[in-house]
Amino acid sequence: MEYSRQSVLDLIIKSLKGTLTDDERAVFEKWAGDPGNDRLYHRIVRLWNETRRKASVSCPDENAAWRRIVRIIDRPAGKSRRLVYAAAACAAAVLVSGLSWYALSDMDSPSGDSISFSNVAGKTVALLPDSSEVWLRNGASVRYAGNFGKRTRNVSLSGEAFFDVSKDPSKPFRINVSGLGIEVLGTSFDVKECRDRVEVSLVEGTVKLIPDCIGSGDFTKDSDGIQVITAGEIASYVKSSGAISVRRGDTAHHALWAKDRLSFRDENIESVCRDLSVWYGVKIDIIAETDYVARLSFTVTDEPLDIILSLIHRACPDIGYRYLEDGSVQIF
Repeated sequence: MEYSRQSVLDLIIKSLKGTLTDDERAVFEKWAGDPGNDRLYHRIVRLWNETRRKASVSCPDENAAWRRIVRIIDRPAGKSRRLVYAAAACAAAVLVSGLSWYALSDMDSPSGDSISFSNVAGKTVALLPDSSEVWLRNGASVRYAGNFGKRTRNVSLSGEAFFDVSKDPSKPFRINVSGLGIEVLGTSFDVKECRDRVEVSLVEGTVKLIPDCIGSGDFTKDSDGIQVITAGEIASYVKSSGAISVRRGDTAHHALWAKDRLSFRDENIESVCRDLSVWYGVKIDIIAETDYVARLSFTVTDEPLDIILSLIHRACPDIGYRYLEDGSVQIF
């Protein structure tokens, strides 16, 4: 699929602002998941994460950031070069405008503004004023009012995020995502916004789910549709009907992508591929008819998927892999 320079710029900037439509998000995720762009994105995201960590105590040097981006990016020829420079130019523009770590916008709140954290690729963590952590996946964004934590702890979410909420019984932590209200005191869970539904996977603690939750006042309403889930349960909220269904599941596996590292110790290729698929957000299918006898031990931090697959193949030559046009991977 061909991408123009302007379309790449528009999609990345919209992703950072949290304004992607469902159709645009699908196109963006396909582009960001292209193996040809994977290495580039991981390098840029590492730079952004480093800049974001420093942003709370200092003002970043935009020109220096731009020079670093240029230095870390490979310079292939032809169309690939133009694509690389398009992404680099967008990264620089984002750093200059300050949108890589926060954006200020008007909001109906007593403070008159809001703060928004957005993630363009891979994953990154946002530290909220109450010390709660929010891990953001590709294209996700979280927003909260400037007076967050003074009386309430309310945030809105777009996309997928993992929340590790600090306990404060006097101030319930409330999330609004596509009409679903989520209220907790202190816990950890994954929230995934899909085209037609929202899924909440609870790792620990207890969470209350409120359907058709539009404003902050809806969190205190009494409704027959309210559900309370506990650790190990996965709730699915249907946007069109407001119905909530609950099932037991491997919630720790659902939240695997939000860890800072992924370690394997003497595991088979089936187990490794299952976890790598969640970690990178890429579908991985094993199509070989014979069982692999290899046992694998290694740790993943921020390496691109193609590097990990290449290392597995070098260690175990009988394990091959290939990327398909839709971005998924086949192991053979």
